[in-house]
Amino acid sequence: MTNRQNKAFVWNYWHGMNRGREANSLPQTLHPNVVWHGFQPLRRLNGAGQVWSEFWQPLLNAIPDLTRRPYHFIGGEFEGSDWVAGTGDFVGTFARDWLGIPASGSSVHFRFGEFCKVQGRRIVEIRCILDLPDLMRQAGIDLLPPNYGRDIWIPGPLAGDGVLLEKQDPAESEKTLELVETMIFGGLNKYDQKDQDSQGLERFWHPDMVWHGPVGIGSACGLDEFKKNAQGPIVNAFPDRKGVGHQARIAEGHFAASTGWPSLVGTHRNEYMGWEPTEETIGWNIMDFWKRDGDLLLENWVMIDLIDAALESGVDLLAQLPSDE
Repeated sequence: MTNRQNKAFVWNYWHGMNRGREANSLPQTLHPNVVWHGFQPLRRLNGAGQVWSEFWQPLLNAIPDLTRRPYHFIGGEFEGSDWVAGTGDFVGTFARDWLGIPASGSSVHFRFGEFCKVQGRRIVEIRCILDLPDLMRQAGIDLLPPNYGRDIWIPGPLAGDGVLLEKQDPAESEKTLELVETMIFGGLNKYDQKDQDSQGLERFWHPDMVWHGPVGIGSACGLDEFKKNAQGPIVNAFPDRKGVGHQARIAEGHFAASTGWPSLVGTHRNEYMGWEPTEETIGWNIMDFWKRDGDLLLENWVMIDLIDAALESGVDLLAQLPSDE
């Protein structure tokens, strides 16, 4: 299928699962041997049946009116495979317990990031991160300390133009991908473990950039705030951290997305979120979604499985959940 057809296929899948309306179409949408890579405590599911029984069915039972609201949606090719990726919010009423999280009985909103690999009119691989600590916080359980940055309901693109259903200019897509790759491998990865200015981020980021991370990190407005509140605590705790290989890295028009399992590796040398240093190598599962404005990156939405990241540092956040006993 073409990129446009792949996007239409995934778009229909996403919206067909709203409120579980078209759950019976899963066998025609997911390959029987689809591999679902997820977040803690759901790390990997094998096959369409397990994706339904372990993820979708329990989630829809807990939030029957669950609705996905994407604000970033693109497609593209990476290393010979076709991917569709997006991020936004899940919203609905948290009516029943899920994954040990006690139901609040109230409306909730929590972020998702998802990459779908499409092959032969089926989805053969899914990578999914939900901001589970945010859902827990809305249920009255604070797994993480207050955000380093701003605590806001994460918005979509300032211009409201992140859902790309129509064909985009290939030249613009190439320009966006080149900027993102140069920023990662020629900027972020050039950190000298002493001075954040060694990355030369001003070459890649708009001075009024906005950065939106998961609960525990929060949002930053402007490059200075990003360096202080978003990146600063991470590079202090993991000074040799590097962006590494991605399972997917795509761009379309002025938007781009990447994910890696892991996407960041480093040595835990100083305290982070109260997690004591271990001097061990960690690997974080991350998704990034960007918007380019002219020659600079203007907006960035980041999903991190922080529950899994904590485990990498020897901290079991899920042990804080209330016991059934």
